[in-house]
Amino acid sequence: MSNILVVDDSPAVLKIVRLALSSQGHNIIICESGEIALETLKTNPKIGLGIYDFNMPGISGIELIQKSKKIMAQFKFKILILSVENKPEIISKALLEGVDAWIVKPFKNEELIKKVNELVEVNDSL
Repeated sequence: MSNILVVDDSPAVLKIVRLALSSQGHNIIICESGEIALETLKTNPKIGLGIYDFNMPGISGIELIQKSKKIMAQFKFKILILSVENKPEIISKALLEGVDAWIVKPFKNEELIKKVNELVEVNDSL
């Protein structure tokens, strides 16, 4: 299936997402910070989807989105945000920066799997 980078500072969320998506056949790469995620993207161009928490220590969610898109510019890289953040102005800004989808925490595994499958199918069809 797909190589997916999951970035969150919560070990519980990382575990839930990894279990839900690996059960669907995806290869999951885990990072606990935006800085580590950017280094991982630089060395692994086969990652097709990034699932990011928006509010983490270190670099901002917007900065992580911008830098990820820059690093992966020549690839079909998608970004899904999983966040407790639900303010329309913040979500709109993230979408303008290149986020492909946003899911508000807490989320249902089925919702996550469905959205990931949609994003992966779009990538596979391009």
